[in-house]
Order: sequence, then C-alpha cells, then structure tokens
Amino acid sequence: MKLRSFVTLFFAIALFFPFWTLAQNSTASGGASIRGTVYDPHGRVVPDASVSLIDSLAQAAQTETNARGEYRFDGLRGGTFTVAANVPGFTKVSTETKLARDKAVTVDLHLELSAVQEQVVVSASLGGALSSQIGSSVSVVSQQEIQDEGVETLADALRNIPGVNINRTGQMGAVTSAFIRGGSSNYNLVMIDGIPMNDFGGGFDLSPLPVDGVEDVEVMRGPESALYGSNAVAGVINVVSETGEGAPHFSFLGEGGSYDTWRLATEGTGAHDGFSWAYSLSRLSTQGMVEDDTYRNQTSIVSLGYSRSPRQKFFVHFFGDAGRDENPGPWGSDPDGLYPGIAAAATFQTQDLFGYQANYTEQFSNRFQQVTTVSAATDQYGFPSGSGNSFTDNLRITANTRSEITLSAKDVLVAGFEYDREQYKDTFVTDSSGVPLTLPRNTYAFFAENRWNGGDRWFLSTGVRVDAIQTGAIAADEVDAGRPFIPAASVTQVDPRISVAYLARQGSGALGMTRIHSSFGTGIRPPDGFELGFTNNPNLKPERSISFDGGVEQRFFGDRAVVDVTYFYNRFIDQIVTLGGSFANLSTFTSANIANSRADGVESSMRVHPLRSLELAAEYTWLNTAILALNGSTTDVQLPFTVGEPLLRQPRSSAGYDATWTHGRLMLNSNASIRGAVLDLEPNLGSFACELGLQCLFRNGGYVDVNAGFAYRLPRGVEIYGHVNNLLNDKYEESFGYPALRLNFMAGVRFNFPAEHGGPGD
Repeated sequence: MKLRSFVTLFFAIALFFPFWTLAQNSTASGGASIRGTVYDPHGRVVPDASVSLIDSLAQAAQTETNARGEYRFDGLRGGTFTVAANVPGFTKVSTETKLARDKAVTVDLHLELSAVQEQVVVSASLGGALSSQIGSSVSVVSQQEIQDEGVETLADALRNIPGVNINRTGQMGAVTSAFIRGGSSNYNLVMIDGIPMNDFGGGFDLSPLPVDGVEDVEVMRGPESALYGSNAVAGVINVVSETGEGAPHFSFLGEGGSYDTWRLATEGTGAHDGFSWAYSLSRLSTQGMVEDDTYRNQTSIVSLGYSRSPRQKFFVHFFGDAGRDENPGPWGSDPDGLYPGIAAAATFQTQDLFGYQANYTEQFSNRFQQVTTVSAATDQYGFPSGSGNSFTDNLRITANTRSEITLSAKDVLVAGFEYDREQYKDTFVTDSSGVPLTLPRNTYAFFAENRWNGGDRWFLSTGVRVDAIQTGAIAADEVDAGRPFIPAASVTQVDPRISVAYLARQGSGALGMTRIHSSFGTGIRPPDGFELGFTNNPNLKPERSISFDGGVEQRFFGDRAVVDVTYFYNRFIDQIVTLGGSFANLSTFTSANIANSRADGVESSMRVHPLRSLELAAEYTWLNTAILALNGSTTDVQLPFTVGEPLLRQPRSSAGYDATWTHGRLMLNSNASIRGAVLDLEPNLGSFACELGLQCLFRNGGYVDVNAGFAYRLPRGVEIYGHVNNLLNDKYEESFGYPALRLNFMAGVRFNFPAEHGGPGD
C-alpha cells in the first residue's frame, strides 16, 4: 500500500503542477528566436510547408509557413538547433545552428526534389527523432499519400508498408487486422495521438479508423515494449491527427459510389495568439454486395492546444467513433459444405470507441524538460440478437510522466514512470448470480532511454522498461458455478531495446548517402479476457517476443531515389495455448504458456522521384513463418496444426506499388496490393471443424488488387476526384469464405476555404 500511495501522490503532483505553472506564466516571455523563409527549387516562396525545429535529437516545436513562405519559432532558451522543412516530394534540413540566449537567427531553407522525407517520427523514440537518425524500421504514410490513393479507411492506407499484412474478414466495417512481421493480430500496439487504444489483452479492430483528420500514420516494425510496455510485441501503429497551425483553414467533402456507398467529412485547423485548434467530423455508409451487409460509421477528432512559447505546451486530444455493422457471415468458399446445415442469420454489432488525452510539456531550462500525459480509452461492443443481447466492455487509463535531460549537445536521457489500469467485462464472465464480473489489471512501470549522436555519423538509442503487471483476484463467492476461483497474480517483466543508425557514406552525387540501421528488442502481451476469464489457469504469464533486424538504405542521384533492404528475425515464446473445452461449459477450457513460433524474412522498398511531376514507390516482403513444437516436445503442437506449418493468414510473398503523376492542377494515381497464398481456416467453424472430423485448414489463393484514380483542382478551392478499385475485376477472398468487392468506384468533390496555394510541384 505504501508503494501505491507514493505513486498516487507522485502523479497528483505531476498532473496538477503543470496547470499551476501555466497560470504563473500566462504572459508571453522573451527569449531567442529562429525565423526564415522556405523557397522551392526555383526560388519561389512555399506557403503551407511543414517546418520542424529539432533540439538535442528531438522535436522542440512544429509550425507551417504562412502565405509568404515565412516561419518563426519564438521564446527559445538558446542551444543548438536544426530546422527541417517538408512538402510532398520536397525536403530540406538545415545545418546545425547555435542560438545564443535572447538572440534572433534567420535560417532560410531552399527545398530540394527528394524521394526521402526528412521528418520527425514521434513514435520512434520518447520525444521523437529525425527519420534518418532512427535505427528501427519505420514507415510513415502521409496525408497527401492517403488522399492520392483515394482510400476511405486507414487500414487500406497501410497495405503497401513493407512487412505489414492487412486482413479484413468481409466488407467495409468487418473485423480488420494487421499482421506485422509474422506477429499475431493482437501483437500490435495501436495509438491515436499517443493514446493506447488496444483492448484488454492487445486485440484491436482497425475497421473503424477513418482517414479524415489524419496528418500521417507511423508504423514501427519490431517489438517496442521498452518504449511502450504491453502489446508492442511485433510493432506499433501510431495515428497522428492534424493540429492547429497558421491561419484558419476549412475543408468539406462529399463522395459516393458503388454499393450505395457515401461519405461526408469536414475538417478545420487554425492557431492564434498561442491557442490552436483542429477538428474533423466524418460519416461513412455502405450497403455491401449482399443482403444484410450494411455498415455505417461516424467519427469525430478534436485537438486543442495552448502555448505561449515552445517552453510551455498544453494539448487536449479527443477521438470518438460510433459504428453499426450488419454482417451476413461467410458466403463464399464452403469446401466442407456447411452452409445448408448452419443457420446463416446475419449478426448485428455496435461499437463505440473513444479516446481522451491531456498532455503538458514544461521546459525548465535548455537542458531539462518535463512531459506529463494522462489518457483514457474505452471500447464497447454490443451484440443485439433475438436470443438475447450480449456485450464486451474495455477500459484503459494511462498516466505517464517523463523527464528529458540534455546531458550534452549529442546525448539525451529520458526517464519516467507510468501507471496503466485495464478493465474487461463480458456477458459470459459472471458471478454466481449471473452478473458480469470485471477483470482488472494494474501495471506500474519505470522506463529509461538514452539517445546518443556520435560525430554526426553514429546514432545510438538504448532503453529499458520494467513492468510490474498485477491482475486482480475474483473472490471465491463471486465465481459462477463450475468456474474456478481466480486469484491475484503478479508478473515483473524487463524489456530492453537497442537501435543504431550509421551513416557509412555521405554524398549527393549519383551514389549518395549510405545508411546502415539495426535494432534489437523484446515485447510482451498479457493474457486477454478469454484466456483469463474462460479458462482454469489465471496465472498465465505474458506472451513474449525476441527480435533482431538489420538493413541498408542507399540513396542515389541527389536523394531522388532511395532503396532499403532489411532482414528481420522474430521468435515468439510463452504463447498461450487453449486446449479442450466446450462452449456449453466454458470452465472446461484449459490454457498454458507452452506454444512457440518464429518468423524471419526480408523487406525491400524503393522510392523514386525522377521528375518534378512523377513519384514512384514499390515494396516487396518475403516472409518465412513456422509453428514450433510445444515446450517439452519435439513433435506436438496445438491441433490441428503440425510442426513447421506456416502461421495463419501470413503470406510467403507480398508486394505493392504506388505511382503518382502531377501536372499543374491534375493528379493521376495508380496503386496495387499483391498477396501470395496463405494458410486459412474453414470460415464457419474454424478449427472446431476438425473436432467434427472435417477439414479445417485450407489454402487461400493470392490476389492482385489494382486501383487507379485522379484529382483535379478547379479555381476557388474546389477539387473533383474519383478512383476505381479492383481495376482488374479480380475474384478473390482476402479471408477464406468472404469474397472481396469486384470492380467498383467512388467519386467526389472537396471544397477548401480559403483556396489552397499551389506547391512546388505546380
């Protein structure tokens, strides 16, 4: 109790202190400043360019240029800074600028045509880091790329990231999962503006996440539990929403197309006198290909900020989503002939997903900064039916405070504490009176990370996190008849991480910079509600991963082309196996940490920007996965699998491309996702089909999904656009038994107020 009291007092002080200091410093302070103008390759000013101020290997502030291409950062304490500017297809990073206290420095930036976007990735390190200085494998999908591809859901925007496989069990609104480097679908930490959104035990359905209001999406491949704790077993997906910058700007769009699909959205951003704001409201609806296949979804995102100077920043983020989905179930492949014998009544599902966050940053000196964050996320499912309604509720509350200390101009130390509270409640986990029980879990964590830059060529990041994971007890008199007593359990987990980037060659000619990058780390995933509540083994340990990767990035022709090839190896251990049991008597299930698997492969990607008007990207992933024997055996695995068999829905080969051509006001785009064959389950009963003497594992063939679209900017901020999906009219099933949409289209119009300025590509 003393430890808990201390932690409670610590966070109370950490959370209320920022508001007191903000009140004490409500007037603008002086200090040093950096300002300048961003120019395109022809010397013309560039409005609306994104400009980042980087201090001691981390992002200190971000802004956009005004209509005259000007930017400025005021209220700085002095030190060594780097300024990076980006617009799609163009980038520039300044040399280091030493800024004396109370002085003003002008740094003008002349953008260069580039296939490389030098930008700050906020999820790659505690506090963020410049992309070229990151040793981990990170991909960033920008807002412009999302708009060029014309996708309606965020999951579709992630399909061409190396090492990432997106799988949807049906049409829009159906459960959508991400498999990263052979990891399970519940091995990925999903964040929205840094808010952990995963359900109890790591699961997360990507289907409700829209593209509206999204600034970019960062995908880190490899375990990151040393940074973020639970659920970052195979990777991290961080959705970064738009924030208020510059003069007020609004947009409205409406689109419609095949299968009675329509979408409406509005967005707005702005900043004035230290206050910033951004919002996004959207609604999506579709009827699907068959009867009882409807989906509608509405989402809102709000970001508010207050900052009189880069020394003090206060932000509030909100994400809300309400979805309604009617699913007809599988209606495609039926190799066991079960459709006539199984009632094919449609299922109805509601989902309400919400996230809240408050963040305060106080820079006490040019060497010390404190960042405090409190967030909450809820995910509630409802399943109305004629035989009775059921539900699943998830709650997660996270409080985190960290100190960022600049030991030198080349060395930064970050350390802090985190408290995480999870709760799970389900219709079928009940007490002796049939009332649903709450499964609680508390996690107390300490973490530290050191970022070191040696001589402008070496970038080394090391970190460690210690998690004390405590699962609460359920008293014996609360347990449903036939269900075992669930005692309290505590597990302490230590997760290390190291990543290194080395600039082996620096140059701007035909053979440009050569960057070698590598990382090593471990990850954890505590048991989910089924594994704890429906089985007789509450003392399950977290599942774990051990991973290594290493690769080479080579740039060509003055950064107009870049190629990256990376090898990775993942070993998944202590995986939970559920054996035996019957859904008629849930207490008959058993579970244990005895399963193992591995995945290794090669990710290769290429981006080329040979002309001002043309940008090309392509990726290919070779993945080798295998189910390994259970602990203590050389031949036994969980039935119906065999040793050496590939993991479910994990393709040996996958690839994709994206090509964008612009000329004046016209944009043309073509993109494709290519997936090889996978091992899949019987769509009706899954692995239970084998218990009935039927075949339950099948080969699901690959597919080629080609899409094409256009956009044309009319005068006065009006833009018309359209895109055709599955251009080849390929007949395939992304998930076995669920046919994909055949040839279909969407078209729409977007209004921008005020009218957007032309960029360097015009």
